[in-house]
Amino acid sequence: MPELLGQHELITVPAYRLLTVRDQANDAGVGLDEAITRARATIVASTGYELVITCAQDLLPVSARLETWSAPPEDADEPGWSEPRFFELECPSGLLVLSSPTGDALDARLPAGPGVYALKVTHQAREQALAARQEILEHEDIATHAEALADAQPGGFERYRIRMWLSAALPDEEDEPRD
Repeated sequence: MPELLGQHELITVPAYRLLTVRDQANDAGVGLDEAITRARATIVASTGYELVITCAQDLLPVSARLETWSAPPEDADEPGWSEPRFFELECPSGLLVLSSPTGDALDARLPAGPGVYALKVTHQAREQALAARQEILEHEDIATHAEALADAQPGGFERYRIRMWLSAALPDEEDEPRD
């Protein structure tokens, strides 16, 4: 039976409408531009070293919850959550950074340590967040109205859940393709 080993939550107003997850030892720039372009079309994309999530808006807080599991978690019927997207992420140090560029960041140590992790990403309430954004933009006092909506929904309308579990050991450097 899969066991939840840990969870961390970042609530932030996403700078550039982006959230990312990567191991602190990975170079943040490798393939990132291409992943951001793909994420704009598909909401979530990965370079294999960094996961990129494109948020629906950047005026209100967004919740991103990172869960680490002992094995793939069982699927449950959860109304309102999107169909899952699956990715792999190399984590050579076992210390993750969940962040928004130039914004808030959260460090999370992986209980199973370094390795290649499988990720299952879902999201909820993007349409509600877009409607709230539009309401803010149509209001005369944008800042006050945005603050009032954020206070009314402290965890944000828009939510992302990243479930991950160790799937393999890291590849040997000898197995890596050479440039």
